[in-house]
Amino acid sequence: MGEIEGRKTSAYIETFIMSGAAEANILPITSQCNISCVFCSHRQNPPGVMVSRIKPCTLEEVSEALPFIDPARPVVIGESASRIIEGEPLTHPAIREILSLIRHSFPRTPIQITTNGSLLDERTVEFLSRLGDVVVYLSLNSANYRGRTLLTGDVNARQSITSAVLLKRYGVTYNGSMVAMPHLVGWADLEDTVMYLCEQGAQTIRLFLPGYTRLAEQALRFGQSFREEIDRFITQLRKKAEVPLTAEPPLIRNLEAVTAGVIAGSPAALAGIRAGDIIQTVNGLPALTRVNAFRSVLKSGNPEISVSRKKETHTLVLKKKPGERSGLVMDYDIDPVLIEDIGRLTRRHGVREALALTSELASTVIRLGLKRFLKDEAHVKTQPVENHFFGGSIGAAGLLTVSDFKRALEVYLNQESDKKPAMVLLPGLAFDRRGRDLTGRSYSDLAAVFDIKFEVL
Repeated sequence: MGEIEGRKTSAYIETFIMSGAAEANILPITSQCNISCVFCSHRQNPPGVMVSRIKPCTLEEVSEALPFIDPARPVVIGESASRIIEGEPLTHPAIREILSLIRHSFPRTPIQITTNGSLLDERTVEFLSRLGDVVVYLSLNSANYRGRTLLTGDVNARQSITSAVLLKRYGVTYNGSMVAMPHLVGWADLEDTVMYLCEQGAQTIRLFLPGYTRLAEQALRFGQSFREEIDRFITQLRKKAEVPLTAEPPLIRNLEAVTAGVIAGSPAALAGIRAGDIIQTVNGLPALTRVNAFRSVLKSGNPEISVSRKKETHTLVLKKKPGERSGLVMDYDIDPVLIEDIGRLTRRHGVREALALTSELASTVIRLGLKRFLKDEAHVKTQPVENHFFGGSIGAAGLLTVSDFKRALEVYLNQESDKKPAMVLLPGLAFDRRGRDLTGRSYSDLAAVFDIKFEVL
């Protein structure tokens, strides 16, 4: 693990431009964290993972980074789209000055802050309220003192739980989240936390599925049925919760554009859309997937939407401006553009047979997308890649390494010895912009081993 110390200048700005601003409008300001979550991924990293910590950046460094921010999108603080470890932003000694500088530079740009809530006292929440157009993502994890302490080691557990009350009192828009750990705190704790966030005015609630590596202690591990158990839990709790409740990553079984929920008071809610509605068309065009439907609605002004509900079809109009959020909450499945990119690559290289190496989490949805959208000019098979480097339950594309791809391809070629693909497609989330994985290896190393064309999507 590296440490970017002192004045970050080129190292800091380069990382910010390449992986933060360019992709997600994220402003990394510190890697310092004031709690110790049992599920923290960085505590389970095997040796060789190349990530970096940064000390709290200076106001001057923030100023140097701001020109790379897109004012048309929210400025995101407390998240990470790069290999800089994100910390708790409110630990930064100059956090108010930083937020004030951002607001001065971008008077009409929303500011999105992800926080564990331990430092959201009344003075801080009141400041955020005065700052205006701030959306907080509150990682509460448990609304029970014992549960919060067990999961996060938070010495300010009661204040963290109360932060939801303060956000509601001062009218600061916020979304709640938790890492689902019922095997540690019980299902009742999970349900109580969801209902507490509902009562305290959370706009949406997300349940993140935990992951554990081969180095995790036994208490953090769970069975293979856990993902289905969470799915059933959410399905039942949606009948009681008054705000949209989703799981990340979602369990996708089809590409129907079903609505997971609707934010209260939003254009979608005012138009009469309900959780469970299946969007059929947007402005007369078919809704191809959840992602396609969501983005079509987002970019449209006053979109006309056809939905199916209990075997009946309803046509509704959302009163909104182009680019204005609709209030629809939908699980992420697949963007048909990804399949179009695959088609373009096969045509460009004159390839009839290709293999897509996918993460275990995405394999089903990629296969569904290929079956539905890929034209007949090429045949693309999929092969899920088991994560041996991290091991455990890790199944996300962003944590796959070159060694994992190499092993998966060797297994595939051994099984399909007479059907060697002309091209292998790799998930772009596994690599940085230089084509290197989390261990610093380039995907070009694969071409040196296999006589196959490799492309990164």
